[in-house]
Amino acid sequence: MLSNQWLQNKSFIQWRLFPSEEDNLYWEKFIQDNPHFQNEIEEAIRILKSIKLNTQKLSPEEKQEIFALIQKNIEKKDKQRHFRIYLTVSAVACIVLFLVLLQPLFTGKNKISHKNMLVVADTTSVNQKDIQLVLANNRTITFEEDADIKYDKKGGIIANTGIEQIKVSKEATKETTLNTLIVPKGKRSSLTLADGSKVWVNSGSTLKFPSTFKTGKREIWVDGEIYIEVEKNKAHPFYVNTSHMVINVVGTQFNVTAYDEDTDYSVVLVEGCVDVSIDKEKARLLPNQMLSVSTDQISVKKIDVNNYISWKEGYLQFASEPLSNILKRLSRYYDTPIDCDNSIAQLKCNGKLVLFDNIEDVMKTIYNTIPIQYSHEAGRILVRKK
Repeated sequence: MLSNQWLQNKSFIQWRLFPSEEDNLYWEKFIQDNPHFQNEIEEAIRILKSIKLNTQKLSPEEKQEIFALIQKNIEKKDKQRHFRIYLTVSAVACIVLFLVLLQPLFTGKNKISHKNMLVVADTTSVNQKDIQLVLANNRTITFEEDADIKYDKKGGIIANTGIEQIKVSKEATKETTLNTLIVPKGKRSSLTLADGSKVWVNSGSTLKFPSTFKTGKREIWVDGEIYIEVEKNKAHPFYVNTSHMVINVVGTQFNVTAYDEDTDYSVVLVEGCVDVSIDKEKARLLPNQMLSVSTDQISVKKIDVNNYISWKEGYLQFASEPLSNILKRLSRYYDTPIDCDNSIAQLKCNGKLVLFDNIEDVMKTIYNTIPIQYSHEAGRILVRKK
């Protein structure tokens, strides 16, 4: 059980929100009896402790209301992935646990031109409701829940959703034929490649990859956003291809945001070293740096990587983020147009926010924690000052 799964445990949440001597004793004994869970529980406690409400304090009634909302979402289905708490917005208490990452990008001094280098996916595919794994023989496996998919060295597959496990033996196909993982809006998935590299695939993204890596370079193709931990192998360099750029690595951890439909895209480096090629331009990134491209401008800057990669754990961490950017991410994740009034667009938000299954639950949380009101009109959500 990961830390974000403890954050979906009703008993755990109740203990942290309303600690009692009885609950303290129970959880102390639980950790003593299950030491293999200690690090995960401590991480979940750390995440909850990081939630701030500025100068405002919650009344017992408000805490009960929050817990009731959490309980409702936890009981909604056996494997609930998303729930809420609270966060900080300027001097006003704001939402706290949230969703996907499509960070606004920065402009810089080096102007470039670029053209599409590769088309990696049929963009209509991500409009499906279920995660789809299209095998090299055109067989399609669908997953209703977020899936963890693993390829072994021979190309065999084991897929887990937490509810079911699917095993698929490697079937004879052309070596050049690729598999395709399609993650629709509102879902996430993870994939272990045949070489041991681990990829987290975000909402509305498509990943193409081979069942096994033969001699020479290792390559994958991305439309959307991924976080990847590349297995080191200097003899077989690893390349991530998008329609905008090519990233060359040996062994490293980094995040790529490159949706075909967007003109803004970025690479965030956590560990190691990567070379990013965009047309004739090339840049080398070091840890804690982000390369971003917006309106044909390249920039490289030092950043807090956690603000860009926390989505893979099921929540977003952000600092001084304008409300309009948060709503933009919600809009992409839930595939729902959201219009934000200019009077509140620049309201700065700080904290963590976990994804819900339903955008209405998220909007109610925002409504209850910052001075906004919202309405639905012609398939759009309109957000304005309260």
